[in-house]
Amino acid sequence: MAPHSELSRPVPLIPAQPDHRVHVRIDGDVPVRGEGPELSETTHLAAVTVDFTTCADGPDRRRQVCADVLDRCTGHLVTPGCVTALVSGTSTGTVRDEQDRLVRRLEKLVANLPIGVSRVGRGTERDDLVAEARRAATYASLALAASPTSVDAHPLEEAMLANGELTSTMTALLDPLADHQEFIHTLYLYLAFDRDRQRVARHLTVHPRTVDYRLRRIAALTGLHPQTVSGAGKLLAALISRTHRRLTPQR
Repeated sequence: MAPHSELSRPVPLIPAQPDHRVHVRIDGDVPVRGEGPELSETTHLAAVTVDFTTCADGPDRRRQVCADVLDRCTGHLVTPGCVTALVSGTSTGTVRDEQDRLVRRLEKLVANLPIGVSRVGRGTERDDLVAEARRAATYASLALAASPTSVDAHPLEEAMLANGELTSTMTALLDPLADHQEFIHTLYLYLAFDRDRQRVARHLTVHPRTVDYRLRRIAALTGLHPQTVSGAGKLLAALISRTHRRLTPQR
């Protein structure tokens, strides 16, 4: 999916910061390589992601975040449901302090929305750091965890994803829904909202019976019932695996 037109370019960087030179763009769900100056091994970088998937006014809030916060960052990536900010500097401590300041600003602006943070790494690890922050935000959203969170706060999910064969098997559980993206989104919200169908209906502005119908279709297509503990657990693992596969940088 192409980026939203009004956000297709990162906001210009603050010219007063000589070590802030990263310009990146997004194409679908994977950062595009080779856009703008290459990051060197000596550049330190970190990422912060806000997940707007469970926010009823997501597009408007996303634009607000880009206008009020991200124009002060090294660069930012805009993808469906998420915004990821990049901060850079010449030392690990400097970047960590900037990352903490950014998180505090975001928490004031987007209270109660999931925020994921990456570790501080080298500039050459940009894609990995972006994926790490986005993965952490997804975990926080699905678990309704307190923000901000890092992947270290979700050891079970990370352990599962370390097993490539298991990840592929779990991701395949959602293959029958490939042509029904509205079912995948409904399932995501249903699990993120602790299986509260009324809340899902309000968020999607549909009748609760529409949610019920979609859940029945998900069960029929996958053989897993979201209303049961066993089915919900497997479908949650499948969503996490699917997210990981989509966010893993292509080598």
